[in-house]
Amino acid sequence: MTAEPLIWILSRGRKGDLEQMLELARATGWPFEVKRLGFRGPGIPILSSLLLKRRGSGIEPPWPDVVLCAEASPSVTALAIKRCSQGRTRAVCLGRPAGSAARFDLILTTAQYRIPPFPNVVELAMPLAAAATLAPEGTAEGPIVLLVGGPAFPDRLDAAAAGRLASEAMSHAERKNRILSIQTSPRTPDEAITALERTVRPPHRLAIFGSGENRYREALAEASEIVVTSDSVSMLSDALASGKPVSVYPLPQSRNLKWRAGEWLHRNAVETPSPLLAPVRWLFDAGLIEAAADRRRLHARLIGEGRLVWFGGDPLPPQPEAMRRDLELAVESLRALLR
Repeated sequence: MTAEPLIWILSRGRKGDLEQMLELARATGWPFEVKRLGFRGPGIPILSSLLLKRRGSGIEPPWPDVVLCAEASPSVTALAIKRCSQGRTRAVCLGRPAGSAARFDLILTTAQYRIPPFPNVVELAMPLAAAATLAPEGTAEGPIVLLVGGPAFPDRLDAAAAGRLASEAMSHAERKNRILSIQTSPRTPDEAITALERTVRPPHRLAIFGSGENRYREALAEASEIVVTSDSVSMLSDALASGKPVSVYPLPQSRNLKWRAGEWLHRNAVETPSPLLAPVRWLFDAGLIEAAADRRRLHARLIGEGRLVWFGGDPLPPQPEAMRRDLELAVESLRALLR
């Protein structure tokens, strides 16, 4: 009997990335091992092979059939394993690797990374996430839950933005005769929390992460609808997995010179490459420069699929089964790779 393929999961410690890779590995039904990586010094992907702390990492033969990665430096390690196995190990990246996607056997990505179409690239609607098991069930009379993240370039969440967010969300809840329940996150800055405390008034509620009991999951379960700030894809995943109507609140953006230059270079050197910008394309392919993720592209795709709306729009019926479709597509793509 032929042995089942063995998967290695390369993790640098980011919880969300590890959970995605575990979700995919478990869904295949194949055996897997988690290899926890540490790197010395600065996070420079092109130097990852030199900066990898090999002692205790378990990166040694026999090599696996598949290696999963989801961060820039581990993606370089994944390619090194592929080379050491003389090409037998298939390198699979979730999200965006360091440098060119063409060097990998399979890329499972989402719209915000803007990876150009290629035979080895599969664009999912959302990052892989387990469907949440939430109780008790929410009702149409339940609170409107607002999940507040933090600044994530180019999205900005300062005191002014937080105050405006709270005011608009309370008005939204009052128009629907609902209570607003605000949940902050570990990334919510102090100035934003101060503004929320100053603005939120009873009967609306504010729960600050790290202060008292963490009722994040319970709040999602009790909600009649969920609003998520535009900075966080992980909170958006949780909201969609809850089976409740979801909307996204667009935070103000700082589209500074760095943003505009990166956008122009990526568009003209990678998305629709110009021969004159071939040296710049090489810098992107080598992982020396990288364009910022554009979460608004992810939001636009999900809105086009009817899975969420912009804040203030009429809530749409939830599609909790859609996340299962993303996972099934990822699993089938991985199985096809080994066939």
